[in-house]
Amino acid sequence: MRVDEICSRRIVHVSASTTLQTAARLMRDQSLRALFVTEPRVSGMRVVGIVTDRDMVVHGIADHDDCTLATVAEVMTHGVLTIQGHAVISEALRTMLGHGLHRLAVIDEQQRLIGMLTLDDTIRAMGGEWTLLAGILGRDRCSESTSQAPSYLTI
Repeated sequence: MRVDEICSRRIVHVSASTTLQTAARLMRDQSLRALFVTEPRVSGMRVVGIVTDRDMVVHGIADHDDCTLATVAEVMTHGVLTIQGHAVISEALRTMLGHGLHRLAVIDEQQRLIGMLTLDDTIRAMGGEWTLLAGILGRDRCSESTSQAPSYLTI
């Protein structure tokens, strides 16, 4: 299974100057756990980092008295780790494990952002595969139990 088949294509971003309160409300309203942080460039918006709900709690609320004044720039992670959309899930999981991350920015061949892959996305996708496998095995087991041994066989 490929990364671009299971990643979220919803790209929500804020500027680094966005207040933590505004970012938190956006995350709440959009049911998100992370936002890309962008800055304008001549060629368009450029991703410069990511801010997660955990960043906002651990570094925002814990360190700032007023979240209406503190900005995303003060708590965000600068830069993002990327993975190509055509990569397989196992490669994404190895990357996440190697860097201690729960999400990766997904890019296309032209290095354009096309989505975000989260650990939850991979668990959901792999869970679906395991459910299919269990269904196949369960059906085999069910057909084995319903078939009766011929009456002439004895032990």
